[in-house]
Amino acid sequence: MNRKLHTGHHASSVVHSPSSIVHRHSPDTICALATPAGTGSIAVIRVSGAQTFPALDRLFPDQPPSGQRSHTVRLNWVMTPAREPVDQVMVTVFRAPRSYTGEDLAEISCHGGTVAVDGVLKLLIAAGCRIAEPGEFTRRAVLAGKMTLSQAEAIADMAEARSEPAFRSALARYRGDLSGLVAGVSNDLSELLAEVEFDLGFDEHDDVSGAVPKARISRIAARLDKTIASAERGRFLIEGANVAIIGRPNAGKSSLFNRLVEGERAITSPVPGTTRDRVDATVIITGVPVRLVDTAGLIARAGTRLTRLALAQTDKALEQADVIMALFDGSRPATPSDRAVVAAIRGREALCVLNKTDLPRRLDPSFTRNCPARLIPVSCRTGAGIGRLRSHVARSLRAGPGPRLAVNRRQLEALAACRDALRRARMARTLETAALEVRSAIDMLRQVDVPTTSSDILDRVFARFCVGK
Repeated sequence: MNRKLHTGHHASSVVHSPSSIVHRHSPDTICALATPAGTGSIAVIRVSGAQTFPALDRLFPDQPPSGQRSHTVRLNWVMTPAREPVDQVMVTVFRAPRSYTGEDLAEISCHGGTVAVDGVLKLLIAAGCRIAEPGEFTRRAVLAGKMTLSQAEAIADMAEARSEPAFRSALARYRGDLSGLVAGVSNDLSELLAEVEFDLGFDEHDDVSGAVPKARISRIAARLDKTIASAERGRFLIEGANVAIIGRPNAGKSSLFNRLVEGERAITSPVPGTTRDRVDATVIITGVPVRLVDTAGLIARAGTRLTRLALAQTDKALEQADVIMALFDGSRPATPSDRAVVAAIRGREALCVLNKTDLPRRLDPSFTRNCPARLIPVSCRTGAGIGRLRSHVARSLRAGPGPRLAVNRRQLEALAACRDALRRARMARTLETAALEVRSAIDMLRQVDVPTTSSDILDRVFARFCVGK
């Protein structure tokens, strides 16, 4: 198993020492549980830093790990200072710079549970180690140049992947797909900047009016446009998508919700207004984790305080939705509430669904013609059309088979900022302005992978990591 793929969770009670975590980016030797806490057959504790082997030698006086060769495993006994046995463990040694963090590093595989883990961690802390911050092992790996920032983020995405396509996408970024793309664009931008600065210097000395190389800038911007379009299509693999089901009371929203989640999660009743609060569940549609939200019935005019509160929850679900599923009852004529539903989805990514197709149709043809999207017929009672509806959801989320570049929101923001700077460079009236914008584009692009001067970016990335990762 690749040593880079260990995942970690919050360590047991002994690790919560807030004062020991304040010395960020220091050369301290750190330790942490790198496997899930709790009952298990084995637990892995990581140690990394300049004092790794002096600290370990205090735990293993009979066979000091400082004498162990790199990339070897040894069966050893953890002993207290009074030479009382704590646990029999396997010690794996990785010497700098050939380690995950680029520092001296070791992994102690002890028996699972909390007693052995707490015992080993207490001894490591007594030997001068401190408990690692979330993601600090991987953070040190990035700062040591062992991996790029996007590869580090991919490690977290692989651990959190909820579908095979999401995992495959993260694996591709871990293998360097995004880093390679960024490096290629970065080279193009560096050559562009060199050309602009050369022309700028030539203009200053010889009084020749240089022209902004618009064609070259446009080619690089077009390449970024394609990358961003692919990234936007794939971002739901990482973040998941919110799909809100709205409609008038008793249109069948809860029945549709239950059909899509393939279970009785929402209460259904012929009495209008059964759903008063949001009910949600996550399903996987073509590899994308989709959070379905069943909302209270949308009505044209709110009456009671309870109804107003329910509609406020519906409005919140609509604000958060990536796709809105508007449901209409095909067995009844349109009402002002149906028209309120149509108004709510105008200008939004939406699907219009015609329910109760197993009953005689009474919904006005003129109303259906005014819907902002073609109606998808279904019957929540029989299940007819549900498979087709799922396909439409996948299409709306741009999900489907085949490779795609899935990036997170931070990476997408950096790519878009780079593209926008290039567009400004193309529109610049002077070479000097164009040079400033190209430099800005390079700075924005570097944020994807090389944030060596920005602790804020590193903090933002590693805040989502677990201790021990």
